[in-house]
Amino acid sequence: MRILFVLTVALATAAVAVSAALAASPKYLKGPTATVSGNSLTVSFKATGLGNQATSADFSLQGTASVSSQCYTRSGNPVNGVPKQETVDVNAGGTFAIHNGQVTGSITVSPLSTLTCTGSQQVVILSISYELDLFNDVGIEPNPFHLSA
Repeated sequence: MRILFVLTVALATAAVAVSAALAASPKYLKGPTATVSGNSLTVSFKATGLGNQATSADFSLQGTASVSSQCYTRSGNPVNGVPKQETVDVNAGGTFAIHNGQVTGSITVSPLSTLTCTGSQQVVILSISYELDLFNDVGIEPNPFHLSA
């Protein structure tokens, strides 16, 4: 009788462990998506299926951005000169809280261009293309994404 009880408890514990492991199937629900605003690039994402064991997750954005930028006056006119072309290495990240097995986050890379303007002029991104990977420590395969804008 004692052996049967121990065997039943062991099987029940194994079943709970297997169901918990199967419940955690991490994936991106939304994104990653990228937006450019001013001289910054923001990558947003929502990951689900992270289970309830961990309280936080690390995400990092790595790759390159090829940027064309130029100085503009406050009235919106380009300053004379040739736009600056450059490739910027991207390596940014953060730790995000897990709530109910989900993480919603964004990583901002700024500045995109190293161009400096004088006076009240501002840097305007004329075009951008990037090859980035979003890495994490929760078991989601790195998600490469590419865009030209």
